Amino acid sequence: MTTAPTDDYRAFLEAQDVPTLRDWSLELARERRDVGFVWELAKHLPATEDANLDWAAWDPIDAIREIGHLVTNFREEAADPEVAELLRFRYVDYLLDHAAERRFDRPPGT
Repeated sequence: MTTAPTDDYRAFLEAQDVPTLRDWSLELARERRDVGFVWELAKHLPATEDANLDWAAWDPIDAIREIGHLVTNFREEAADPEVAELLRFRYVDYLLDHAAERRFDRPPGT
């Protein structure tokens, strides 16, 4: 078994800018209804340090408010240069992990 197609796809992904990788990853996660991936990304944002606590201990209204903040501010906070480079690796890994379902280096359905 060869890894050339995966290596080629990795090189393609690594050549992309962070906003493109972010958009592709979020699009794929939305298609897969993969809330866990989005939550894992959100944990790396500076504004979510407090949210990394045990959510069961939060008042439900506070938890919902925090989730709303994450959704509203995700793109802006993920664009922070330090955070973006950290997330870059996660985006690439996620896209590689699901390359059998969807690849962005070729038209959909091929």
